[in-house]
Amino acid sequence: MRMVSLSILAATTLAAVACQPGDVTNENGGSNGGANTIMAQVAASDVSRPSGPAGSMATVSGTVTFSGVRVDLWDGQQWLTVADGSGSATIQIGDGTAAATLVPQSAIPAGEYTRARVSATNAAVDITVNGQGFSARVGNPTAGPFVIEKTVSVSVNADGSRTFSIELQLIRSVSLTSGTNGAVIQVDGDLGAMSVPAAAAPGSVLATDISRPTDPAGAPINVTGTVTFTGLSVELWNGTAWLHVANGSGSATVSIGDGSASATLVPATAIAAGDYTKVRISATDAVASLTAVIDGREVAAEVRAPSDRPFVVEKTVTVTVNADGSRTFAVQLDLVHTVRVAPDPVTGAPKLDVTGELVGQP
Repeated sequence: MRMVSLSILAATTLAAVACQPGDVTNENGGSNGGANTIMAQVAASDVSRPSGPAGSMATVSGTVTFSGVRVDLWDGQQWLTVADGSGSATIQIGDGTAAATLVPQSAIPAGEYTRARVSATNAAVDITVNGQGFSARVGNPTAGPFVIEKTVSVSVNADGSRTFSIELQLIRSVSLTSGTNGAVIQVDGDLGAMSVPAAAAPGSVLATDISRPTDPAGAPINVTGTVTFTGLSVELWNGTAWLHVANGSGSATVSIGDGSASATLVPATAIAAGDYTKVRISATDAVASLTAVIDGREVAAEVRAPSDRPFVVEKTVTVTVNADGSRTFAVQLDLVHTVRVAPDPVTGAPKLDVTGELVGQP
């Protein structure tokens, strides 16, 4: 079996649920997955406690996302595949408390499994070491997937299933050094020794509007249209500071109506590694071209964010790690909450009166 180095991972616990021979019925006497099968799942949790130079403690936190996951269990004679290489999983690194499912619950043959083999075609890593954040991608189509094989310890659960636990030490030591192009992370562990630049990863910011407008009485109103932002500024929050990923020069158009259309606020660009949880979007101008059907009457109008203050909205962000290691930061906007027709105070002509994030109302 060829071992391929994986950069900057941390020691992980893998767990699989299965059974011993004979454990083919549930406690109520019924069949559990068939005459010779039982339900099983595979999960992973991080338990790393890496050391720094000269044995000093190193603070490591972040995530590693595997794609193309394949998991096999050894029954003493052969490997049983319980995941076929189509899955993905994200594992938190740092405190050993969070578990990730590598294999959803499925029926496997009953047996006495003693080892597990885990492989993946790609791993995308976002971690922080002693305050230094970085990202790395692992995956080499010509070299094949990396493979980890370990013995397992077995415990019996209350429902009769078994938990097979594996303790890995994917990263035993870590250090930061200076390279010609900046900081370099050096690691050693179960997957070998590597040096990786403390680099940024490609990332895009996408926005989707999920407005479901109503009239002031709460009745749904059919509203369609677009909101165009100019002088766009986009920042991501890493827990301690806002990072600018687009700064005042961009524009973007967001569709309103059915929540199905997404707009790219920030094209793919290098974003400093980190665990981002919020996004802040601001614009010097935000203009909505809307069409609303109210009381059977269609009204079209242009609605503008107040000119006395810039458009600013803060939202939580959902992060997706793509197979190529890039990140997609997705934000859901709720630009229009309520719509009503009101007479213009000067001309008396009907106009749209809008509340929502577009006009600075949460």
